[in-house]
Amino acid sequence: MSQPRDWSDPTDWVDMLGYEPSEFAAEFLLRNEQFAAECSALLERRRPQPGELIGTAEFARRWGLRFHRPG
Repeated sequence: MSQPRDWSDPTDWVDMLGYEPSEFAAEFLLRNEQFAAECSALLERRRPQPGELIGTAEFARRWGLRFHRPG
């Protein structure tokens, strides 16, 4: 997990000014302690195969996640 940022200090987020909305959303989730804890709990139950999604529809809804199927 990356170092927490001080969101009140512009130098801690200036590199994100060019982010697309989806990139900023991903950054937000990766720095959210509750999201990280829930992801860890999911991974403790079962290790997914490469490319496999785990978690429930409720998990995705709660965190505002949308996944696209390749191809």
